[in-house]
Amino acid sequence: MSKIKVSVGVITYNQQDTIRQTLDSILAQKGDFDLEIVIGEDCSTDSTRAICEEYTIHHTPYTIRLLPTTRNLGIMANFARVMQACTGDYVAICAGDDYWCDECKLQTQLEYFKEHPEVGVVSTSGYKLLVKSNTLVPHAIAPLKPIADGNVKSFYFSPDYKGGVYVMPLSLLIKRDLLQYVDFDEFVRRGFPVEDYPMQAILAQHCKWGHIDDLCVVYRVYKESATFISFDHPKYMQYYQGLAAIRRYLNELFPADACFTEEQIQEQLFYKEFLLYLHRVEYKKAKHLISDAATIAYMHKVQQAKRFTRTWLHFIAAHFIKEHKYKKDLKERT
Repeated sequence: MSKIKVSVGVITYNQQDTIRQTLDSILAQKGDFDLEIVIGEDCSTDSTRAICEEYTIHHTPYTIRLLPTTRNLGIMANFARVMQACTGDYVAICAGDDYWCDECKLQTQLEYFKEHPEVGVVSTSGYKLLVKSNTLVPHAIAPLKPIADGNVKSFYFSPDYKGGVYVMPLSLLIKRDLLQYVDFDEFVRRGFPVEDYPMQAILAQHCKWGHIDDLCVVYRVYKESATFISFDHPKYMQYYQGLAAIRRYLNELFPADACFTEEQIQEQLFYKEFLLYLHRVEYKKAKHLISDAATIAYMHKVQQAKRFTRTWLHFIAAHFIKEHKYKKDLKERT
């Protein structure tokens, strides 16, 4: 009987300082399975490519495949080709600036699958590494509150959904046959800004999820991390418009479970743009935005913005209150 095969998809770009630790942590895995590592190196301008090539040569007991590219594809297209190239019975993910800290991570997850055959995805707990202060924070990555019955669909398809992902991808192990439900090429065509949110939401429709509370992975957090799009990020609105596009796509796929109307999506986009003008203290632009939003049916955020812009003094007061919360939030994250 042949061994179970586990594929680990690695996406990396300009990560020469961390990619060795990523690959070494995967190669250190122990257990009764065959290991395949599929690396999507996205035309780096530093020595990341050379390091990855070195690993394909000097670790011949393992299957390490470096996918070719002659141009930078971007995160989404790179992720799509890596996931499509994985051939294992199970698929794990680890970005080139993260790493695993438990050499039994994969084996422990495989044993969980054996004990719970109804489960299609298993996550673990892990550390958040605050790069600026070089601080490891345990039990600091999603899921912070695992769903006991494994019905992750309730996380993504509920009016209470606040954004974000249920699980950080680097902790996942997924039954590969479930990936047939995920159209990664469509993610690329639609220009989605993130890959984890739509993938997890779709998988949540097709299986139950399990969780292991062991600290198995380390997720690096930088002040400039794309995950935490700040007001000063040049793609701030583009990012949130992309999230709105994902929500519309999920509504198309699962109309019976659609939990946000188009009006609610438009309202959220309105408020993100309003907060940007509030951050920049652009009073006239904020007032003009409110005037243009008069047709939005779901008006709670619009009414709130009107209160903030009743006068210039109201606007300034709201600016300082929001800035305090914003800076506190950034400090806690990084």
